[in-house]
Formats: sequence, C-alpha cells, structure tokens
Amino acid sequence: MTTAGSDAPVGQPGDPGELRYLDVSAVAGTLLAAYAAGSSTQPNLLTRGTPDQAIITGISTTAGYGWGVSLHSFLRSVANRLPGSPLASGLLVDGATAALAYGAYRALPHRPGEPALRALARLTTQSTAAAALAGVGADVMDLRRGHRFGRVAELGAMAGIGVAGWARTRPGRARVGSQLDDGSYFEDTPRSISPAKTVGLGLITGGMLFGLSHVESSLTTLFSRGAAKVLGGDPEDHRMLGRIGATAATYGVGWLALSGVTAKLTGAGSEVEIANQAQPTLPEVTGSPASGIPWDKQSREGTRWLSAVLLADHIQDVMKEPARQPIRVYASLSSADTEEARAELLLSELDRTLAFERKYIALFSPTGSGYVNYVACETFEDLARGDCASMAIEYSVLPSALSLTRAQMGTRQTRLVVNGITERLLAMPADQRPKFFLFGESLGCKVSEEVFVGHTDAGPRGVGLDAAVWVGTPAFTNWRKQLWNGRPQGEPPTVGPGAIYLPRAISDWHALPDDEKRKVDFLLLQNGDDPVPKFEAPLLWRQPDWLGPDDQRPPGAPRGTNWQPVTTFVSTFTDLMNALTPTPGTFQEGGHDYRVEIPGAIRTVWGLDSSDEQMNRVNAVLRTRELAWEVKRDWDNAMAKPEDKRTEAADKVRKQVGDWCGSDQPVDDETIQLIIKGTEPV
Repeated sequence: MTTAGSDAPVGQPGDPGELRYLDVSAVAGTLLAAYAAGSSTQPNLLTRGTPDQAIITGISTTAGYGWGVSLHSFLRSVANRLPGSPLASGLLVDGATAALAYGAYRALPHRPGEPALRALARLTTQSTAAAALAGVGADVMDLRRGHRFGRVAELGAMAGIGVAGWARTRPGRARVGSQLDDGSYFEDTPRSISPAKTVGLGLITGGMLFGLSHVESSLTTLFSRGAAKVLGGDPEDHRMLGRIGATAATYGVGWLALSGVTAKLTGAGSEVEIANQAQPTLPEVTGSPASGIPWDKQSREGTRWLSAVLLADHIQDVMKEPARQPIRVYASLSSADTEEARAELLLSELDRTLAFERKYIALFSPTGSGYVNYVACETFEDLARGDCASMAIEYSVLPSALSLTRAQMGTRQTRLVVNGITERLLAMPADQRPKFFLFGESLGCKVSEEVFVGHTDAGPRGVGLDAAVWVGTPAFTNWRKQLWNGRPQGEPPTVGPGAIYLPRAISDWHALPDDEKRKVDFLLLQNGDDPVPKFEAPLLWRQPDWLGPDDQRPPGAPRGTNWQPVTTFVSTFTDLMNALTPTPGTFQEGGHDYRVEIPGAIRTVWGLDSSDEQMNRVNAVLRTRELAWEVKRDWDNAMAKPEDKRTEAADKVRKQVGDWCGSDQPVDDETIQLIIKGTEPV
C-alpha cells in the first residue's frame, strides 16, 4: 500500500527505514501552506476587511499546499528509485534540490522591468527551493516515527512555520499603502480585520478549494475509466485524457456561470431607471425629439448622463456670468449594430447640434459600463460657461472587469470619432476652430490612450487634441507603458516626453511647481494606492517595480512587505474590488476615487479660466448634485415598487440617506424632497 502523494510503502511505526508512518509529501505541502498562510497577513495597497483576509488566506494556503504536494510527490518518486534507505534517499534528493534551486535563484536577482522568461525562471527556482526545503523538514520529522510525541512535533513544526511566515511580514513595521504618516488613511472607507473570524473563514475558504480539487480529481478518474472502456487498457493508462476531460468540464461549468452573470448584468446595464425615463426636450441633448438617436435606444448610463445635463440658468447662477445651454451627445451600444455606424451617429449628432460652433468640445471616454464621469463633465460645462459640447460613445454596458474583451472595439470606435472630428476641424479656419479636449477614466483611459500607441505627445497633437486628462489608467495600457519606459519608481518624474506628465501619485502632481504644471497638456493622473494602475497578470510570476526596496517604492505602495506570487496577486485583486466605495455628496480621495482632484485638473490642464471663488462654488454644487441625483434615483425606484413593498423600500432609502448625511437616524420625506431639489438650477 502507498500513501497519497507518495510512492513510499506504508507500514507500522517502528518498521525499518523503508517504511513510513508520515506521508512526507503531504507534510511538506502543509509546511509550505502554513508559511503561505502566515505571509498572507501582510498589508497591501488598501485596508481590508475580515472576509477579504479570509479569502486571501484560504487561497494562499491552498496554493502553497498544492505546490508543495505536487512538487514533492515528484521528488519522492525520484528518491524511491534510488538505492538504499528511502529516508536517506529522500533527504539526499530534497537537500540537493533545495541547494541547487536556491543557488539558481540567487544567480537571478530581480531587475526592474525584467523580461517575463527571466522572472518565470526565478520564480520556478524560488518555489522549487521552498518546496524542497519543506521536504527536508518533513524528512527530519519522519525520523521520529515510532517515537512518542511524533505527532506533537509535526503540529509544532507547522505552527512554527506559520509564525515564521507571519513574522516575515514584519508586523509593527509593515504599513498599508493608503496609510499616511499621521496614522490616517488615504481612502474612502478604511476597513479592519477580526483575527478570530479571519482564521475561521480562511479555513472555510481553504476547505472549499480543497473540496473543488477533490471534485476535479474524481472527474479525472471518471473520464479515465470512460476512456479505458472505449479505448481499452487500464484507467491509469488514460490519466492524461481524464485530466483533459476534467479540465474541459471545469471550464465548461465556469463558462456557463460567467455567461449567466454576464447576461444578467447586460440586462441591468441596458435597463433605464425610473428617474431617467422621461425623454429630454432640449434639442442640444441626444434623445430629444430633434435628435437622430431615439431615447429608447439609450442604456442606463447613457440616460443618466443625458438627463443630468446642466441648464444654462444653473451655470449662470454658479459662475455669476452669462451662460449658454451646453450640448451633450451620446451614442449608445444599441444605437447601431456596427462600430462605424455608431461613430457616424455620434458625429451626426455633433453636426446637428452645431457643436463645432462652440468654443470648446470634449470627448469623454466612458468606463466599461458606459459611465461618464459627471464631475469632469459638469466642471467642464461650468467653467466653459456652457459654450461647449460634450460627447461619448459606448462600447459596453457591463462593469469594466467584464468589458476587457471589448476594449479594442472601444478603441476602434474612439479612433473613428477622433478622425471624424479631425476632418471637421481641418476644414475650418484655424481661428474659428473650437479647442478639443479628451477625458478618460479607468478602462476608458485604455480605450482612448491606445489610439496613440507608438507616439508620444505627437499622437494627440496630430489629431488636433489640445489637452487631455486621464485618471486611473489600467496597468495593462500599452501607451502608458511606452511613455513610462522603465523610469525608476523611487524618484518623482519630470514633465515629458513632450507635454505629457505621468505622476506616480497625486502627491507628485501637487508638488510640481506651477511653471512646470503650465507645460502639461496631457495628464495621466493616478492615486498611489489605486490598484487599477497596478493590477495585472504578471503579478503572478514577476515582482512589480512598485514592490522594490522600501526606499525605492513610490507613494501609496505598502511598506515593509514582500512580493509573494499568489498572495500579492490575490491581495491586489481584493484591493481592486475595494477601490471605489464612494459616499454620495462626500468627496474623498484614495483608491480609484478621483472626485476631489478632477475639477482642479480640468481647470489647470484644459486652461479654463475661473476665479478661486467660482471654483469653490463649482465644487460645492458638484457635491450637492451628486447626492441629489443618487437620492432621486433611489427614491423614485422605491416609489415605483408594488404597494405591499413600497413602505419597506422607502424606509430603506430614508435610512441610507441618513447614513450619507452623517446621521444615525433615518431622514424624513421633507428632507428627501429638499435634497432632490438639488438636481434643479440653484
């Protein structure tokens, strides 16, 4: 009989050297899992809650165990084929593998921006050395077979390894990226962890993953037996076919689940809310009776943005100057079947509304869901005194994480629109052309920035773009990578290439002298603790530059932490899920929230004149309108519920609005209506 994960024979405690009472491979995997569990407690970019830490711990533990068992099973099979005692052979193979792998690891020191193959080679040597060293520990514990307290020694070793992993994170000196020197946090909602709950949930998460692995193993056996019946031979001869079948079944179930989620979210993204069902009447707005795109073709985010257009009276009251009615045009995903047709519809809307006769025009590149940042757009309309046109073209109605496959289509659409605008600008006398701006956020940054791949600021200038602001550019955006070009993370960047500025964090932008800021026409702004510009697949196999030596890390990166392939990837993904938790009407910084910075960046980079007093009023009304529109949407939805559910829904809104307003008590209906009036001209 053999143990799971080992080819060594099993006998009774005290038998000669060829017998085992410990499954050495399983113990080696558990030692590695204990270390991974301890290391998973290290902080990352943002604070995390108990469920977050539990998931990270469970996945890290399972990954450590799986790697330890898998590799050590291979090493054990090699040792069992050597002459002599299995215990001696095991120690020899484990020790030699650990020494050779560690030597190779030391010969491949980390280099910033290193090629993927070098990073993968170092990771392979590092993880192999760790698994082999864990095997040496398991072998040493095996020496106590038949001795009293052998199991106690095993458990003690595992506990010690876990403590060592926890200690390696340097508790007390490690610091989450969003934490400031004064102990406060540069994020919307700091979270805290309950250690006891985390341990329990981590065990549950790990158990679920182990259970899934056993299901996959059972499927492999089932497919292997089926292959043996069809092809003949023993099921063990068809383990590879069984593994392929199990993998295909697993991916098939995953694909069906993802398809179901996508279909549900697509329906939600296309559905128009009660508060925005009324068709606009202004001819300057897409969806009005004068528009070439019907209102019933608009998506949820399209109707939100178009319904919230600023009125001339509102702008005049805020700026205390005469104002025009601004233009807003939007080509939704369902407005046409092809990219070319959607781009042509948007350009036709610009022509219809005489947008090129305005002083300014701006293209807003939306996020995956079609969302256009209203803080940026309303700031633009206020500071332009309404003498402007804003446009957007939709490429998806799904959250950005599910819209990645549509980003290229979004870039093609954006290029078509930009080309059409360029043609119209070139056909006009130079002194009559409106200034052309661009704004992008999150996945919208990638969609619009990739139009300029292969160019520096010559690309934007070549299409007639006067200035642009991008916030929260994703890490996998090629244009930004080309512009950054391996600059050191430990030093504040200078302006360039050309009129482009790529700060590592908001603090770099704030510290830039005014004369240098005036040189910037194209700003790629990001928070230092925003995971969107940092999360990408290579985190699994390559140490990122932002996790280099502590004294070389950029603002917002964690301090005193170490890169762990699975742990860092899962931690940063968790940060991604927690990166945007805004409170309506309360502007804060941190994570993926840029509401505080956008108005000033638009004013400075786009060169829109305004006094400090005017900017104060703009900032105040932005907050008022944000809260008002959110309350209006929620309240109208509650009032549209069936009568037997309306009271409960309304109570929920009253309580939620009270929380947003800083009260622990629900607000009354009169307060609700006063807040909703904030959607009207001031």
